[in-house]
Amino acid sequence: MKRDVVSLIAGLLLSTIAVFALWTAIAGKIEWGVLRVAGPLTLVVVGVLGLALSRGRE
Repeated sequence: MKRDVVSLIAGLLLSTIAVFALWTAIAGKIEWGVLRVAGPLTLVVVGVLGLALSRGRE
């Protein structure tokens, strides 16, 4: 079974944006100090996951 890595990465990034939008709607406030750390870490984790899944099995 072949994985569609582009769809997975796009889905993860859009889900992250949706979570932040939902948090803003419910809590009304985002702590930008936390977001400055969590944002880049999220992008790094999603990127590493994309690289790991795009490697072919040899």
